Amino acid sequence: MFKREADRAAALINRALEELGYGSRVFEMRPIPFPGVWGTSTTVCYQVANEQLSEELEQVTAGLSKKEAKRIVQARVRERAQAIAEQLASWLSTHGDFARVEAVNGYVNIVYDTGRFANEVLRTVLVTGREFGRGAPRGERVMVEYSQPNTHKAFHIGHLRNVCLGNALSRILRFAGFDVLEANYIGDIGLHVIKCLWCYLRFHQGEEPPREQRGRWLGEIYAEADRRLNYRNDVVELLNEIARDDQVFVQAIDRLLKELWKEHKVGEDIAYLLGQISHGREIKPEAFYDDQTIVKFWPIVGRQLEQELIETRAAAEQEPGARDRLAQLEEWYERWRRLAATLDWWPHVPQWEREVRETFQRWERKDPEFVRLWEETRAWSMEEFLRIYEELDVHFDVWFFESEVEEEGRQIVRELLERGIAEISDGLPVVKIDEKLGLEKETYRTLPILRSDGTTLYSTKDLALTKRKFEQYKVDRAIWVVDVRQTLYLQQIFKVMELWGFEQASKCYHLAYETVMLPSGAMSSRLGNVVLYEDVARQVLKRAREIIEEKNPTLPPAVKESVARQVGLGSLKYGMLSRDNNRVIVFDIEEALSFEGHAAPYIQYAHARACRILEKVDALPEGPYVLEDLTREESDLIEQIALFPDEVQRAADEYKPLVIANYVYELAKRFNEFYRVCPVLQAPEPQRSARLAMVAATRQTLANGLALLGIAAPEVM
Repeated sequence: MFKREADRAAALINRALEELGYGSRVFEMRPIPFPGVWGTSTTVCYQVANEQLSEELEQVTAGLSKKEAKRIVQARVRERAQAIAEQLASWLSTHGDFARVEAVNGYVNIVYDTGRFANEVLRTVLVTGREFGRGAPRGERVMVEYSQPNTHKAFHIGHLRNVCLGNALSRILRFAGFDVLEANYIGDIGLHVIKCLWCYLRFHQGEEPPREQRGRWLGEIYAEADRRLNYRNDVVELLNEIARDDQVFVQAIDRLLKELWKEHKVGEDIAYLLGQISHGREIKPEAFYDDQTIVKFWPIVGRQLEQELIETRAAAEQEPGARDRLAQLEEWYERWRRLAATLDWWPHVPQWEREVRETFQRWERKDPEFVRLWEETRAWSMEEFLRIYEELDVHFDVWFFESEVEEEGRQIVRELLERGIAEISDGLPVVKIDEKLGLEKETYRTLPILRSDGTTLYSTKDLALTKRKFEQYKVDRAIWVVDVRQTLYLQQIFKVMELWGFEQASKCYHLAYETVMLPSGAMSSRLGNVVLYEDVARQVLKRAREIIEEKNPTLPPAVKESVARQVGLGSLKYGMLSRDNNRVIVFDIEEALSFEGHAAPYIQYAHARACRILEKVDALPEGPYVLEDLTREESDLIEQIALFPDEVQRAADEYKPLVIANYVYELAKRFNEFYRVCPVLQAPEPQRSARLAMVAATRQTLANGLALLGIAAPEVM
């Protein structure tokens, strides 16, 4: 609402400039930067003074030194600006309903009438209700594409960050005045699907878990396939990591090599591997002579790690500095142990890789039996996704599926080749983006858009998908909520669309976000430390029930359950939205379950507290209210409420849900300060009526702000 007041003041200033003979113009209005003062300021008088004096000053300063000329110019302009400011201040004092208007050093400072402005804020909130803060229609259609889970994989907390960001941004844009379409692009085909179905056919054919666990089970099948196919790489990656970072291990291996070589009790294959490690050389899978080498070599590695663990545990009791090394050794030993449990996988990896390629060909030639299996298992994943979206109160207007745009993408590649936008390079259709844009410095590089064998790439399908957005859905701007690692790739897609002639390409935006990690490090399916959304949600809801039981045991059971869901899911969502999307989230279960501080339950409790106060009055007193002599807490609270419409527009313009997450936290904090210092129900009139209006306005604004984040506002807690 401050912007609305500033716009009103600017309109009056332009009217004054016209009547005073200076002519209207475009200029900025800035908030007066003094605590407890509501007002706005402008430097438009300097703008007018500079224009009026430009010719005169050129003559006056002719022949003077640069320093002397600058001094004279500044003095003359400041003097003229102050004179104009005084004229404006006099006019505005007569024609405006401001508390005061001042001309200070060429600035015009306008201070709002506290009572009028505060009443206008409260009246607007209470009259417009759920619509408070909504922007005027912008006349633009926006498509926000988010979530984009892969079928045949588990839905984990990393996916949750994407969903929370995309859904909150969609709600904010719609509230700010845009026509918004929420879209989901399901990765229902690709190498990950082929791997999963290969593993199912090879090792689990005929098995089927309970209906409610089928999506999760498919994710476990995929994780198993990934571990099997990457087994050799995981083995050598661990060996190289230890050899690179642990000199104690290297020295021990060197001693062992000399001893074994001296006694001639070691074969050439083991001696070679030990020698590679002791000389700090990188080991590759082909360094293992035959399939039995791993069987003989792996226990040697384990025994050495185990010995180091024993020695380091003892040292860590006396030397705190040894604890970091102990943690690293424990992590390595756990990886060694896990790999040791499946040593029999080693000889089969090449054959499995061939089988996966053959399975991919079954998809390419649309083998009916394979397609039926794909359709059935895809449906299992989709059931899980839909259940999770329903729980999170997330609903999509448009569904895209990767499998549906493959052929469309191939046709686009042919068109791009025919038009000279793409070309064949080393057997691949590519777009040399920098060259086509005439850029000398490497910026967007070259984008392959189809494999040499005619199979599609992500880019093939994304070009087709983007074309659909622009042509079929008539969007003016498109937003992709995708993790930061895809930044260059999406910039390449946008530039190809620009080269193709789509004007909307200039309004394509990538809302990048960083990963979600565990305190122990990055999540990995192969390492078995992925935290699934359903597991986290179950723990959060359980803890929320316990806390609601502690805080309000007299609530009816059904109400307790409802509030626990609102609080539990709210804490999860807020945890994903209250950090800048460019920062890594280190997800800690205990932190997510905290009901204190910068968290959703703190904000929700402020809303419930406001509800509890208002329950004790029959009806809200009608305004206008007596609001001239506000306390600091009252002033701060009304000021924060008034900011809401402007913050909605800022969050939309910057594509930043964090703006609203921070806003509702600050509003809750100011309300709690107000509640602590300012009695409401016990206050004498007319103070009581005014404060009840403040409580009602706070309740409504908190509810509106939380709704933009997809978070419920409980009436009791």
